[in-house]
Amino acid sequence: MSGRSVQITQTQKQLTIGETSALCAVSVRMLRHWESMGLLHPSRDSKGYRLYSEDDIARIRRIRLYRDLGLTTDQIRAAIDGPATETLSLMREQRTRISEHITQLQLILQDIDELSAYAHNMKEDETMDNPYANDAHDRWGDSPQWMEYAEYRTRTDDAQQQADLDAMRALELELAQAMRDGVKPGSEAADELALRHRESLTWYHVTPSMHVCLAKMYVNDPRFRAHYDSIEPGLAVWLHDAIAAQAATEGVDAAHARWE
Repeated sequence: MSGRSVQITQTQKQLTIGETSALCAVSVRMLRHWESMGLLHPSRDSKGYRLYSEDDIARIRRIRLYRDLGLTTDQIRAAIDGPATETLSLMREQRTRISEHITQLQLILQDIDELSAYAHNMKEDETMDNPYANDAHDRWGDSPQWMEYAEYRTRTDDAQQQADLDAMRALELELAQAMRDGVKPGSEAADELALRHRESLTWYHVTPSMHVCLAKMYVNDPRFRAHYDSIEPGLAVWLHDAIAAQAATEGVDAAHARWE
């Protein structure tokens, strides 16, 4: 070919498969595939080599167009062999499918942007919703659990997040009532409440060992201690002891608990 484009002239009505491939910017393999699917019907010379006429070239260009528009082989056949009304109907259907796909992709992009914003603590309402968000991000922003938190915020809507928060607040009142009722850490009732507390931490997966680490923070971090003790004086320590006792039943030594 020596780099020159192939042109169909009055003296050259038919092209070889290689020449057709170069002219139409379609691979030889694809031309053979289209033929095997019944989309193309090139003639053959005396040696059995394929020859493509001007009509074949025009058909190839139409096939390429509809392939680029996303039609299947059967749809392409209907588009180029059927009446114009059939082709236009296929185009309307394809436009609807593509429009729906674009909508889905836009939603995915929104989720990606939202996940990234939560992961970087850049949601506009985050600081207002949680005054400790910046501190939490500084402390745990590189942890897998922070990423799980971002995933949770992305995959659940505001109603579900509020429901999860309300469930935790209700459980905290149950914890306070149990303490007032004299329920002892290590008892069956306290173990059940400790398990429910761990399950209420829906923002990320919490293992028994991690639960003990959180319990220590409830006691040692003044803000967490103040939160629990505002519900019931001494609740932070009671909850710590209940969590540690329950975790011990799962083989966790509270003194050596680690963040997993």
